[in-house]
Amino acid sequence: MLLRNSLWHLSGSAVPALVALATVPLLIRGVGLEGFGIITLITSVVGYFGIVDLNLSAGSIRYLSQFHANSEDESFRETFWFGLMFYIGIGLLGGVLLMALAATLLNQFFEVSTALHDDALRALRIAAPGFALTQLQNYLLVVPQAIQRYDRSAQGEAFFGVLVNVLSATVAMAGGGIEGVIAARVIVSAINTLWLVWLLRHLRIPLQPRWPGPAIRQALTSFSVYAYLSRLASLLHQHADKLIIGALVGPVALAFYAVPNQLASRVLGLTYRLGSVIYPRVSALAATGQREPLRLLYLDATRWLTYLNLAALGLIALTGEEFLRRWVGPAFVEDAYPVLLLVTLGLLLDSLTTIPSLVNDGLGHPRLTGRFALARGLIGVPLVYVGTQLAGIIGAASAHLLASALMGTLFLVYVHGRSVPVTLADTWRLAWLPALAVGIAALLLALPLRWLLPPGVPGLLILAGAASLALLGFALTLLVNESERATLHSAARRLLPGAC
Repeated sequence: MLLRNSLWHLSGSAVPALVALATVPLLIRGVGLEGFGIITLITSVVGYFGIVDLNLSAGSIRYLSQFHANSEDESFRETFWFGLMFYIGIGLLGGVLLMALAATLLNQFFEVSTALHDDALRALRIAAPGFALTQLQNYLLVVPQAIQRYDRSAQGEAFFGVLVNVLSATVAMAGGGIEGVIAARVIVSAINTLWLVWLLRHLRIPLQPRWPGPAIRQALTSFSVYAYLSRLASLLHQHADKLIIGALVGPVALAFYAVPNQLASRVLGLTYRLGSVIYPRVSALAATGQREPLRLLYLDATRWLTYLNLAALGLIALTGEEFLRRWVGPAFVEDAYPVLLLVTLGLLLDSLTTIPSLVNDGLGHPRLTGRFALARGLIGVPLVYVGTQLAGIIGAASAHLLASALMGTLFLVYVHGRSVPVTLADTWRLAWLPALAVGIAALLLALPLRWLLPPGVPGLLILAGAASLALLGFALTLLVNESERATLHSAARRLLPGAC
């Protein structure tokens, strides 16, 4: 079930991510470099207004999965309605604040040309109701995931993810401008929310209205107060750099920074979704006292997620220069490729904390995860500010890398053997070391092709294909354990009965 849920969860964002990357050149062509930078700024501003979200969804998914595993329907319903009322409230609050502060934010903090100022202001105001819809949409999505129905949630994510990117690019190319692109995204969000309401009814989840009792309110609030620290840190990590760059060096420089950042982040986001399905699974195992299966789940998930992250980011580093040239044009290579290398290394270091953080939260220790995550954000923001002042977008990317290395190391050393029920030595020996050794060996085997192959699309495809085959071959021969090999062999026999 875990593998199936992982693949469904991955599919929910894999196709939209590919479509999003494919439509970036169309967006830039339709609204221009500054327009693309302004859209990125608006997205970051809207994301920052998520500061009013106490991350009740993290507590909700934990308790919904626990109550579902124990067939506690009354508690399940109380949990759902408490979260629903909360997210309707913060959606309205954040939307009103964003609408009221739009002009102040634009005039006081960002360098936008006179020609695009009015368009940017209207687009920012249009984004306000989109914030409210997104809060409700994101909460409704956790309900099928909490009961491990990733198949249904992924279908909607894939469809609407593709729709929003295609519609944004179409509007941009048709001359709709910045405000047209933002309006298209808000409309898709509204339709997505209605579909999620239909899905919950279709799944026959016990969601009859029920006022949440004090025990549920206390449990969710207590859990989410600390999970909020992780939420706050995530906002700082995802959006602060873009706001700082937009304020200090302008939307054009932000476009050169955002494009490689988006490439690496979207690819890594796909592997994150593979790992994130263990969160409700960890909560269910903990609720039923299954400690040894939990330990094995942690080590296996860490080993494979580390390898997948290294493989994905290694492919980006190998092919990134030529890919940027063919994807968005030669102008991006000189400024954006160094940023891409720094960003990929920083994201790889950050990714090592993913499974420990999910296990911490699933076992009911959000306080620890939240404190470290917040410290990461509070250290990272001033570093990015100083780095941007000293060296522009290269300085910003370098600052992110430094913060990731420092705080990621401290977090991993502290949690293992404490809140995470596996020692650091066992995690290194049984998960990180084999994954990193095998992945680096495969990438080094393909590295010489970067200089041996001719430039252009054929060389790019050959390099990407050769590196992918090396990574796959090394994983199948050197990384899988005996039980995984037996599972793969059994699956192959079912799929190809005449070949096995």
